[in-house]
Formats: sequence, C-alpha cells, structure tokens
Amino acid sequence: MVVATVSAACAAEPRRPPEDEVRRVMFDCANGEQLEMRFFPARAVALLMRNGETIELQQQISGSGFIYSNGPTTVRGKGRELTVEIGRVGPIRCTAR
Repeated sequence: MVVATVSAACAAEPRRPPEDEVRRVMFDCANGEQLEMRFFPARAVALLMRNGETIELQQQISGSGFIYSNGPTTVRGKGRELTVEIGRVGPIRCTAR
C-alpha cells in the first residue's frame, strides 16, 4: 500500500523538461531571409540565429503566444507566425516551415 501511494504521488508530479532540452524551429521570412529559433523552456531562454549571428533572448510575460527579448531585439510569436523587431528597423514577419 505504501508503494502504491508513493508511486501515485510521483505520477501526479508534472514532468519538468531537462535543462538542456531544446526545440529548434526554422522560419522563412517575408523579406526573403531564413532564420532559426532555438527554445530552451527549462531556462526561459531562446536563441535567435540570423545572418550568422546568435542573439540570446530572455522569455517575457505574454498574454498570448510568446515573447523573448534582450532590449534591442524582441521576438514575438503565436502559432506558426513570428515577428522579429530589431532596434528601429521595421518588423520582420516570418512563418515556421
């Protein structure tokens, strides 16, 4: 009976992603460029891979979809759509492959 209780308690715990778990998504953008996002959910961090550059972004609170930012660079997304905002440059709209 004790074993059953302990097993049930462990099964009820939500699974936490491993620290090194990564989700990679490739995007095609309206301006013709391609970029990759690497999401690390356990660390609330994402990497934007664009034009040979890697930019680390911290997850932000979002009412819907997701937002990652480091100040000058912000990535917003929902579903397959992604918008990249870099400084004063107009937004870059992208769609997941």
